[in-house]
Amino acid sequence: MDRDPLEQRELVITRRLRAPRELVWRTFEDPYLLAQWWGPENFTSTISKLEFRAGGEWHVIMHRPDGGEHPVRYQFVEIVAPERIVYRPVRPPDAVNPPPTYLATLTFEALGRETVFTMRAEFESAANLAVAMTGGFYEGTNQAFDKLERQLATS
Repeated sequence: MDRDPLEQRELVITRRLRAPRELVWRTFEDPYLLAQWWGPENFTSTISKLEFRAGGEWHVIMHRPDGGEHPVRYQFVEIVAPERIVYRPVRPPDAVNPPPTYLATLTFEALGRETVFTMRAEFESAANLAVAMTGGFYEGTNQAFDKLERQLATS
């Protein structure tokens, strides 16, 4: 099976954050800090497991404003402190109509007292990226990064 070209199945979001790289990195490796900003606007999150190492698991429950819950599990593929985190969502075996999976690569580039933070989400196909976009992946991810920026401003 031929795969779609990468540019057709990859979403890239870049932010220039007003915080040093070590602080931005810490918001990912510290479950308390991660829970403060993970998830779309008006969602809260509970981190129930965070094995911050290659092969480790990360379990989060995103709590919707209506009281519903959205549990998500991720597996870390690679962690190179403080430069790169690679992870992927893990589909539960009993999931009904789960969203498309992807491989996320986060990079942290030091720029003086700021950080250029980039997320690349590589989907299996352009069609899967389109499904994720329709489902709010882009908006929700950007809202989470807005929350991250606000979190960093208070640190």
